[in-house]
Amino acid sequence: MINYITEFFNDPKGMLVFFLLAFPGRILALSLHEYAHAWVANRCGDNTAKLMGRLTVNPAKHLDPLGTILMLVVGFGWAKPVPVNPRNYRNYRRDDLKVSVAGVTMNLIMFALSFLLMTAVVALALNRVPTGTLTSAVKVFRMEYAGVDALIYPADNVYIPVTTMLQNLPYLPADYLIKPVFGSVPGYLYQMLGYFCMTNLVLCLFNLLPIPPLDGYHVLNDLVLRRRQLFANPQTARIASTALFVLVLTGLLGRALGWVDTQILTGAGNLAAAALRALGLIA
Repeated sequence: MINYITEFFNDPKGMLVFFLLAFPGRILALSLHEYAHAWVANRCGDNTAKLMGRLTVNPAKHLDPLGTILMLVVGFGWAKPVPVNPRNYRNYRRDDLKVSVAGVTMNLIMFALSFLLMTAVVALALNRVPTGTLTSAVKVFRMEYAGVDALIYPADNVYIPVTTMLQNLPYLPADYLIKPVFGSVPGYLYQMLGYFCMTNLVLCLFNLLPIPPLDGYHVLNDLVLRRRQLFANPQTARIASTALFVLVLTGLLGRALGWVDTQILTGAGNLAAAALRALGLIA
C-alpha cells in the first residue's frame, strides 16, 4: 500500500493511466464475487440478498463508498458483503460452505477465462510478427535466439523469450507485443483484461485466507472447526480485521500473495506455452 502511494507521487501521469485501465476490471471482479454469493444463497433457499437488490452484477449495488475511495487512492479496497440469513438455508452448514466458496469460485473462473483469452490474443499477435533475418526496419522481430523462440527488439537491442512472455501474460505482452502488432488501443484493452485477470486471482487467494470475516474462515469452520455459530463473535472479528489491515498496510500480505501469484502465473504460462507448442505456433 505504501509503495502504491509512493509510485503515485513519483509518476502521477503513469498512475492515472493505471487507475483508468485497472479500475473497471477491479469493480467488475468485486461485483461478480458478490453476485456469486447472492446467487448461490438464493439457490440454497435464502433470498435475503435478492430482496435487497444484490442479485445483480451492477457495481452500484455492491461497491462500498469507503472501500471504493481507498481502492482509487491506495490500491486496496472492498465491496459491501452480501447479506445472508443462514436460518433460511436448506442445510445449515453445507449451504454456508456453498455460499462461502461461491465468490472465490467465480473469481477463479474469471481468472481462467481471461487468461485463456489473453493466450489467444498473444497467439494471434505472434502469428503476425515477422520472422527471418534480423533487421532494424521493424519494431519487433521473431527468431530463435540463444536456443529459444524469442522476440527481438532491434531499437532497444533486447530480446524476450516467448515462454517468459507467456509466464507474465497479464503484464509483458501489452507493451512488448500487442501494441507493436495491433496498435495502442488494442494494447490498452489488453492491459485492462490483464488487470481484470490479476484482480480475480488476488481476490480468490485473499478471500481464501482463514481469517474472519473472509470466506476462508467459513470454509475452515464448516470443514474443520465445525462451531455452532457460522460467524465469528464480534471481538474475534475486530481483532482479526485489525491484524489483517496491519498485514496489508505493511505490505507483508502483499508480498506473500505476490509470491503465490507468481507461482500460479508461471505454471499457467508453462501450460499455455505447451499448448501453443503442440499447435505449432511456437518452437
